[in-house]
Amino acid sequence: IPIFQLAPKLLEIFGPEKLQGIACMAYITRVVGYTFIPQNRMWMVLFLEPLHGVTYACAKTSQVEFAARLAPKGYESSSQ
Repeated sequence: IPIFQLAPKLLEIFGPEKLQGIACMAYITRVVGYTFIPQNRMWMVLFLEPLHGVTYACAKTSQVEFAARLAPKGYESSSQ
């Protein structure tokens, strides 16, 4: 949720393309990281879970921006 507060600034700095790339890299890191966690140390998942927030916030922020760009003028909010 804190990332959503920074969304306008992140879009200004990175743009939606790079923000989507950040979301993809966070997702890949998280999922591949899960495969390296030993069965008897499942608590280690907690170290990777913050990446879920990064993945979700960056992906949704960039998707809303892409939708707004593709929508006809006056329908930007409807496309989201």
